[in-house]
Amino acid sequence: MSEPTVALQLLDVLREFGVNTIFGIPGGNVAAVYMALLERPDVRIINAKHETGAVFMALGYALATGRPGVVLTIAGPGITNALTGIASAYYEHVPVIHIAGEVPRSSFGRGAVQEGSASTHDSVELARRFTKFSAQINRAGSAAAVLRKAINTCYSGRRGPAFLSLPFDVANQPAARQRIAGSVRSSFDIDAPSCKHAMELLEGAERPMILAGAGTREATSRRALRRLAEHLGCPVAVTTKGKGVFPEDHPLYLGVFGFGGHDSVIDYLTEGVDVLLACGSGLNDLATNAWSPLLKPKSAFIQIDVDAAQLGKNYELELGLLGPTDAVVSRMLEHRSDKPQRRAVMWSGPTYAPADVSKKGMLSTIEVVKVLNEVCPSNSVFTADMGEHMSAVLHYLKVRDGGDFHISLGFGSMGSGICSAIGYQLGSVDRRVYAVCGDGGFLMSGCELATAVQYKIPVTFLIVNDARLNMVEHGLRDIYGATPDFSTQLVDFSMFAASMGARGAIIHTRDELIAALKLPTDGPQVLDIRIDPDVRLIGSQRVAALKQFREVPHS
Repeated sequence: MSEPTVALQLLDVLREFGVNTIFGIPGGNVAAVYMALLERPDVRIINAKHETGAVFMALGYALATGRPGVVLTIAGPGITNALTGIASAYYEHVPVIHIAGEVPRSSFGRGAVQEGSASTHDSVELARRFTKFSAQINRAGSAAAVLRKAINTCYSGRRGPAFLSLPFDVANQPAARQRIAGSVRSSFDIDAPSCKHAMELLEGAERPMILAGAGTREATSRRALRRLAEHLGCPVAVTTKGKGVFPEDHPLYLGVFGFGGHDSVIDYLTEGVDVLLACGSGLNDLATNAWSPLLKPKSAFIQIDVDAAQLGKNYELELGLLGPTDAVVSRMLEHRSDKPQRRAVMWSGPTYAPADVSKKGMLSTIEVVKVLNEVCPSNSVFTADMGEHMSAVLHYLKVRDGGDFHISLGFGSMGSGICSAIGYQLGSVDRRVYAVCGDGGFLMSGCELATAVQYKIPVTFLIVNDARLNMVEHGLRDIYGATPDFSTQLVDFSMFAASMGARGAIIHTRDELIAALKLPTDGPQVLDIRIDPDVRLIGSQRVAALKQFREVPHS
């Protein structure tokens, strides 16, 4: 390139924010950015097989690195295909930047192929509902400023994605020469007297409990949460999305509350809680087992959240503390008593449901998860896709100190756990990433295996293959007493893997699974695990929560 273009300038802004990896699907209207990548070889491009997969990879990469996940697509179908992933990033509060090439401005309103101007489907407005910031870059002079604003907005308050439409003619214009000094930061005025009051309530409680959500997933928030729990000697339960934010090998860990949860949390709450602290959770139906009254403490409900709109939305509060968990809890700890906290109440960690054994002599999802606990390194990262296997993973998987877990339950998209695992592995090369999914989810998004092969990304995919859409079948039978047949053909995913150049194996026994997991690998591997579809977690709490909505009162 003879002179810097807007496209190159935008890449340089991304590099300022630490971006060194971009995911996407190339095409005509975004070609200028791809050409600019030739000028910046320090930024690698991961070409996915579908825009939805590209966004989920960017989401996983952002979770692993703390840097923005960046996605490049064309206009039109490139944007609509990406929207499922963008919506997931919005509900998971993950900073993802989606830059979509648009037709030249001179073509607006003329019916150009893939045109997304205000004269057609208006891609900026289409993306606005699922982003924190959505705009079109219409002038070369403002391009860098708009991107900086988008990134800063992604990281301000409750994090989330942003969308930028980049017309082809603007992307190719010479970049305006400008020097912008300074940076933007989002900060909160943490109220010290309220933090002191919160600490006094917790220290004075006889039966306190902490409920931690995904809003505490940042490393600094996890450390602050652990310091607080250890000071108080207070048990910690986690929401379904919050699984992994508190080490499950810690003596203060109580279990998961809600779908796939542990009766140890139910039992503790049933015996009564006088002060409850909820951190980083909007307390929606999944986080609260359909707004269970068990979460109403006798004395005080304290809630910490970075979004003021979440405070008191679902439960009546004694005290709402606005700010990031790490900042609020750190301020609370400044007011802690020097006296050791003594609790008369005792607990013995999570209570795991007894596991049924297959009458057919087959493996079950529960056995698969237990093998993961035995074989995988303690710092392993696990993702779970949508499906019947979720309840077993949430219940039996032990995410230990140094490990991590992610599930995109905010939007609940099949395929999310498959693709986010690829992105997470790219951003965390020193840890092994394991994606637990079903055959239905892999049929939907498994073509991204080719992406993992191409870039030698050593993710292990564990496909619990029951040859049916098992979550739907079990769910309808539980709620309605009957179900249509949701069985599918039995797919050989080991052959599927081999066709793409990945190592694959069909797993029938526990010993075969252990041996496969212990094999060294420099690329992805696919384990097609044949399971008994009728063995499941007993009493997952979610079905009982859903049944209350079946009966609609007559008007």
